[in-house]
Amino acid sequence: MNSSIWNPRRKAIVVGLALNEEEQSLIDAACVLARKLDSPLELVHATQPLFNYMGAGDVVVNPYYGYDRAISDIEEDEARKSLAKIKSSIPSDISVNVHLMRDYSSEALSTIASEVHAGMVLCAVKKDEKGKLFGGISTAFSLASHSDIPVMIVPLGSKIDFNKRPRMLVADNLELEGRRALEAAIQLALDLDCLEISHIHVHQLGRREVKDMVEKVREAMNLGKIPANPDFSIETYTSQMKQKIAEDLNYRFHNSQGATLLKSQYHTHVAFGNPAEELHKAAREHQAQMIVFGRHHLFHKRGFALGKIPYDAMINEGLATLIVPDLDPAQLSAPKKT
Repeated sequence: MNSSIWNPRRKAIVVGLALNEEEQSLIDAACVLARKLDSPLELVHATQPLFNYMGAGDVVVNPYYGYDRAISDIEEDEARKSLAKIKSSIPSDISVNVHLMRDYSSEALSTIASEVHAGMVLCAVKKDEKGKLFGGISTAFSLASHSDIPVMIVPLGSKIDFNKRPRMLVADNLELEGRRALEAAIQLALDLDCLEISHIHVHQLGRREVKDMVEKVREAMNLGKIPANPDFSIETYTSQMKQKIAEDLNYRFHNSQGATLLKSQYHTHVAFGNPAEELHKAAREHQAQMIVFGRHHLFHKRGFALGKIPYDAMINEGLATLIVPDLDPAQLSAPKKT
């Protein structure tokens, strides 16, 4: 993304479709977003690449190659008919194009998004009978891990009514990646006229670590290294920490472009513990219809490590997730205090 501030308005929304009956809610959500953002829709369906056994000199040695090709042609013909039917069902005031590609789904979506200079990719995740992600890491997560533009993920079959003013939860790690997610959240909150925007930071200190820190501070007080405070306790320490973090969140928000228009809808939320668990709790507490966070929640490029992914929150019915790609520090500088 060339600009440090993401703006999806009037840019194409690429929608990944598996062409099953459960996707109507995804299509409905895409249509509402298209209207609110004044954006065209690009509907994409990818059929699995042919799997061929290859020999020396790239000679096809799969005895069922012809059979596979015939089945593939039938699948493509059925997919074209399904895409045409979906396109005809979309209201005429929305511009829509369809794309049928023979490729892996995440690659097909990335290709179309690049070709049309899209502002967002919209796709779904599916839950199994136990409420867990179906089939492990889905196309949506695979795409979000490498896409150059934000990816919005909607639980399949979930009714998310973007016509209503949504409540948004935006996670901020108080670093450059978090600021990038915050800026994207503010832009989308303005576009969707959000009823509430909750700005959350989760400090990974657990209760045990807090207790150890308090004991060390008390020891320093007893040794006279710092002024004694008889009221100092775990509660005092966590309260002071929350106050300081809330001040940092407020500063970051109010120094972001467009924030002045959201002052009455904005508030902070500070928590301690596991980020994935706390984000899930906060989403329930604030009755959020949307959660926004940076790609670092999925994967830390600098440390080549998996992030703290809030799966439970992301597959809740009625909750969409926007995953924002990180920028290099050279592209995004932190605001200077005056």
